Amino acid sequence: MRNLIRILSIMLLVPVSYLTMAEDLEQEEPSPCLYKSQESTMLDKTYDYLNSTLCEPALWFDDFFVDDRVTQDSRAGTMVRWYNDFKQTEGKGFKYETRLSARVNIPKATKRLKLVFESDADDKVADLFPNSSEDTKNTLGLRYDWFVKERSSLNFKVSLHPGIEARYRYTYPFSEHTFGRITQKIYQKESDTGSKTDLDLDHKLSDTFLLRWTNFAKVETSFDGAELGSGLTLYQFISDTQALSYEASVQGKTKPYHYLSNQRLAVRYRQSIFRKWFFYEITPAVDWPKDEEIERHDEVSITLRLEVLFNNI
Repeated sequence: MRNLIRILSIMLLVPVSYLTMAEDLEQEEPSPCLYKSQESTMLDKTYDYLNSTLCEPALWFDDFFVDDRVTQDSRAGTMVRWYNDFKQTEGKGFKYETRLSARVNIPKATKRLKLVFESDADDKVADLFPNSSEDTKNTLGLRYDWFVKERSSLNFKVSLHPGIEARYRYTYPFSEHTFGRITQKIYQKESDTGSKTDLDLDHKLSDTFLLRWTNFAKVETSFDGAELGSGLTLYQFISDTQALSYEASVQGKTKPYHYLSNQRLAVRYRQSIFRKWFFYEITPAVDWPKDEEIERHDEVSITLRLEVLFNNI
C-alpha cells in the first residue's frame, strides 16, 4: 500500500496539459487501416469493417508509443529514434541510459532491403518486461522484407553481432472489438540458437481505451528451461499529443526451478512537446524482482525519458 500511494502521489505531479502546444498540420500518408478488399463478398466486407474499427485505435497507440512489433511491418521508409532515460531507484540511486536505433532504405536498392541499427529486443516489450534476458545491445545489420501484407509478414535479418534471424507475424480479427497477433522469431546469435513466440490480444473497450494482453515464451541453448512472461497494458487516449498506459506484468523461469523472476506495476505518461518529433515520458513503477539465490524485494523507481523520433515510414 505504501508503494501504491507513492505512485499515485507522483502521478499527481505529472503536467498533463500545460506543455501542449499548437502545431501545424502536416499531410500524412493514407492509413493502412483504410485498405479495402478487392472482392465484394460478405467475408471481405466483414474484414474491411473489422480492419477499420479495430486497426485504427491499435495503430495509433502503437505508433505513439513506438511499438517495434508493429513498426517493423511498416511501409518502406526511414525511422531514427534516440532516447535518453534518467532513472531514480530507491536504494540504488540514479542511472542514465541512452540509445540510438535507426532503420533506413539503401539507395538504389530494392525497397524491401533496409539497413538497420537496432537491438534484438523489442523496446516496448523490454519496457513491459524489464528483467527479460533479451539482448539490448544495438548492432548494425541488413533486413530483407520477404513480404508485408495486411495480416501477415515475413522478414530476415543478418547482423554484425554476428547473428541471423527470421521473423513471421500474423494478425487475425476474432470479433468486432478483439483481434490477436502472433509473432514467431527463430535466430542464431554466435553459438546460441533460440526461438521466441509473442502472442498479443487486443480488445477495444471504447474510443478512448484499448486493452492489450501480451505474452511471450523463449527458449535458447545458452540456458536450460524456458523464460515466460505475461502482461496487461491499458492504453488511454487523452489527445493527439498525450496518452497514458497502465501496465502490470509477471515473468518467470523454469530452471533451475520454477519461480517468478519479476512482478511489475507501472504507469506511463507520454506526450509530444514543442515539435511533433520530440517526446517525453514519465514512468513511476514498482518492481518485485527475485534471483535464483536472492529473496524477493520491492524496488520503487521513477524514469524520465526524453525521445527524438524521426519517422516517415
